[in-house]
Amino acid sequence: MPTLSKAASLAALLLITFAVGREIQVRRAGYGLSYNDDDSLWASQHRRIYGSGAAAGPVLIGSSRIKFDVDLATWTRLTGQVPVQLALTGTSPRPVLTALGNDPNFRGTLLVDVTDQLFFAPDGAPQERKAHERLRAWPKWSLAQQASFWLNEKLESRLVMFDEEELTLNAFFKEMPLPNRPGVRSFPRFADNFATNGPDRQSAFTNDFVRSPAKQAQMKAAWLQLGAAETKRGAGGDTLLAQLRTIKRAVDQIRGRGGRVLFLHFPSTGAFRVAETRCYPRALFWDRLLAYTHAPGIYYADYPALAHFDCPEWSHLAPADAARFTEALVPVVAEKLMKNKK
Repeated sequence: MPTLSKAASLAALLLITFAVGREIQVRRAGYGLSYNDDDSLWASQHRRIYGSGAAAGPVLIGSSRIKFDVDLATWTRLTGQVPVQLALTGTSPRPVLTALGNDPNFRGTLLVDVTDQLFFAPDGAPQERKAHERLRAWPKWSLAQQASFWLNEKLESRLVMFDEEELTLNAFFKEMPLPNRPGVRSFPRFADNFATNGPDRQSAFTNDFVRSPAKQAQMKAAWLQLGAAETKRGAGGDTLLAQLRTIKRAVDQIRGRGGRVLFLHFPSTGAFRVAETRCYPRALFWDRLLAYTHAPGIYYADYPALAHFDCPEWSHLAPADAARFTEALVPVVAEKLMKNKK
């Protein structure tokens, strides 16, 4: 018995030593606290969409731009309302918009990020896969998963090494410079430690990334492989019309219950801006979206207070600019919603 006790004590000591050493290592490497943007974190925010009262904020859906560019703390400070961040990186918001349209209990304000290449992606495209997976997972969020989420949240709020998206062995293997198999296209390598994710699902560039032209250049190179060099015009004709019909149906459902929907187009610069302008001409896509759905929209370039921001890697705002952008955005959103109030 004493032998087993000594072995257990030694094992515990080794585990603690390893954990302390690992935590010191990742902190010295410049990593900060970040939460895993998994099904449970998304579900924890999703259940807030049914809140009521003065503190009930708008629901945000879309892709990564609305996660980076709308600063939730600034929005809350200015309005007293806490937004619900449901955007999903790299996805089209159309599946989530459809789900909220079909949800008879949703009667809130919905802000929809229109990142052209993702928003107008074809039905069934990979850009929709993650959204469908999250929507399937939400009703199945069990009590056991909620308890596990609560425990993980406590650990993630204190220990950097629990950032599974950046610091696991799988993440390490993904970063290894292995050659592609013939005919297989690999996902481009993102810069290390370029962004964090908060408990409210707020995304933000790290200070290390903001100060590093080399890491910004690496992200630009990745974007060139993921759409910033695109030259092909987005789908029009019957394909676009079918998308617009689905979008309008969801908008009409939400507005019919007393809710409100507002489309937002966020800044992009450099090669991304060139590709978006070339492949998704405003008159054929953005303007048609608003005209067909009869919903209000805010295109950043139309407002001097929103039009002057630069994106370090062409696609998202740095944290300080996101706060300033949100300060300028809040009154424009309020004005648009007031004008379109039933």
